[in-house]
Amino acid sequence: MTFMTWTEDMSVGLNELDEDHRALIRIINQLAENADDGADGKILRQCLFALTRYAEYHFGREEAVMAACGYPELVDHKEEHKDFTANIHKIAKSFSEISPDAVPTVNQELLDYLKEWLMHHIMIIDRSYQPFVVDKPAARSAARSFKATHVWWQA
Repeated sequence: MTFMTWTEDMSVGLNELDEDHRALIRIINQLAENADDGADGKILRQCLFALTRYAEYHFGREEAVMAACGYPELVDHKEEHKDFTANIHKIAKSFSEISPDAVPTVNQELLDYLKEWLMHHIMIIDRSYQPFVVDKPAARSAARSFKATHVWWQA
């Protein structure tokens, strides 16, 4: 059974960002599918690493799109991204400090947190920039030209 499902109601009106959101959901579903594999939390840490790296990439692309379109809530949106990333780093670190018996409970709490956060973020926070990006050439251009190197190899 799938833990999270993408629906068209989640669309922000820009295919590249919608695809990023689908990828984040796939990673979360992978985490849910592997939740019971290995009591040491290794798979959880791997999924969290993938989630963190992809979220950083997506957040960078999304912020570039919002900046290109003059989205007035960009600063607040960036802060929400920063808080999420910091929280995921903290959670990932905690997996090395918990007992193997606690991994299933912590994993379920993590999955619930991720689902709630992502659904709220996409449906409320992200959809608020929709009028600024739909049918806007600057948005499409910013989304298509954004590369992972813009996030991971900044000087």
